[in-house]
Amino acid sequence: MQRIARWLAPLLLCVSAAVSAQQGYTTLSTPQPTLNQGEVEVREFFSYACPACAMFEPRLDAWMKQAPEQVRLVHVPVVFNEAWKPYAQAYYAAEALGVLDRIHRPLVDAIHGDKRQFKSSKDLVGFFVERGVPKEQAEAAFNSFRVDMQLRQGAQALRNYRIESTPTVVVAGKYVVTPRTAGSHEQMISVIDRLVRQEIAAKK
Repeated sequence: MQRIARWLAPLLLCVSAAVSAQQGYTTLSTPQPTLNQGEVEVREFFSYACPACAMFEPRLDAWMKQAPEQVRLVHVPVVFNEAWKPYAQAYYAAEALGVLDRIHRPLVDAIHGDKRQFKSSKDLVGFFVERGVPKEQAEAAFNSFRVDMQLRQGAQALRNYRIESTPTVVVAGKYVVTPRTAGSHEQMISVIDRLVRQEIAAKK
């Protein structure tokens, strides 16, 4: 009987994942802790280098404007290769300096709208300067201990959340939504909204 149970367990997990995928998401086998138990965390894994992320973000932004107040959006810049590292540094540096409003969307537009190329952190520091950030402050932020630590934490998050592509959104530390599982960027938003409201209802 124990031998049969051991054989059935992975099969049941596969069936469960397949059923979840039909609903537009997969479920992490090990749920991850969220920042605030009183909120529903929506964690977006993205990169400034990712064209699909650039197309998805306006939809996510529009949804956030009418999302339930219990929602907390967390951005995690992904480093799949060394060329993506300066982009992750740029996000964390802008966050540390409190200038995300001046950098985040304008950088997406510069890369994917204006087709500008940023091949190094030096190039990206130059973009910060264009947006009114003093060069010394930008350089210090890019090379700070805080940003280095966040890069390390981001690399660990990729492993913990089993991130394989961008954009990927994880709801409440357990439901993984991608264009593939949902079917499209538009459907991703529908799935995220449904999962968020499901989590809010469960907390009542």
